[in-house]
Amino acid sequence: MNLNKALIQEGLSSLNKSAHFFKPFNFLFFVILLCNFSQAKDIIELTAGYSKPPFVIESSLNDKRIKSHKSREQHNGIQLDLVNAIFAVEKQPVKFIYMSLARSFTSVDKWHSDGIITLPNDYEHQGVYVSDPYIQYQNVVVTLAEEQLSINKLSDLAGKKIIAFQTAKAFLGSDFSNAIEHAKEYREMPNQMKQINMLFSKRTQALVLDINIFKYYIYNHSEAKYQKAYKVHHLFVPRIYSAGFSSIALRDQFNRGLKVIKANGKYQQILDKYLL
Repeated sequence: MNLNKALIQEGLSSLNKSAHFFKPFNFLFFVILLCNFSQAKDIIELTAGYSKPPFVIESSLNDKRIKSHKSREQHNGIQLDLVNAIFAVEKQPVKFIYMSLARSFTSVDKWHSDGIITLPNDYEHQGVYVSDPYIQYQNVVVTLAEEQLSINKLSDLAGKKIIAFQTAKAFLGSDFSNAIEHAKEYREMPNQMKQINMLFSKRTQALVLDINIFKYYIYNHSEAKYQKAYKVHHLFVPRIYSAGFSSIALRDQFNRGLKVIKANGKYQQILDKYLL
């Protein structure tokens, strides 16, 4: 039994026990209670990845672009803010569950939540209802300029030490998978902040990650080592992503809200708040 039903039942019980006192008042109170809880909605739980600013930002991170103390106390970021705004259109509260990207994909098999906020827009899986696309990632290869590496096509990654985001091999297609077979070293890491740190510490030669994640990290870290010149190699086409849900009703609710916030300007406001 959910909380709304339990409280309504408790109200009925109290009303019956005191039926011989203040009947008109009790009846009016119960009607108000019933109306309020009939409008309230249960919180839905959605799976999100670990921190990857500016898309998902942990409350402990120091974000120079977000000035208010309140905003730093809570998890935020482009995707979390967009999803909250989308469901707020129909006053639907949302709670996020944080886990690695790889694990979040396996969670759709058993649906330990009501949905997942990042799925390829062409994702197909029985019992998963994919929304309209709502977010775009632009993956790139980043190297230090002082290394003077010539990387103009995927095959140029051969012989290099590479660190990529978790599940990159699955996300970036067969050409990328074939290219990294000839890499000197290839690793995937769920923590992209560590990934960036390893490049500037010269513990790897090339990063594969979203350009906005990279730029956001550099903007918010003023240490000397992060001021080194770097080169961005554009080898990948932009990828658009959707959300996935355990029911058609939630998928449709998401799509309705997405259309509303795009039409009223809220969608662009959220992007402008984070993107450099």
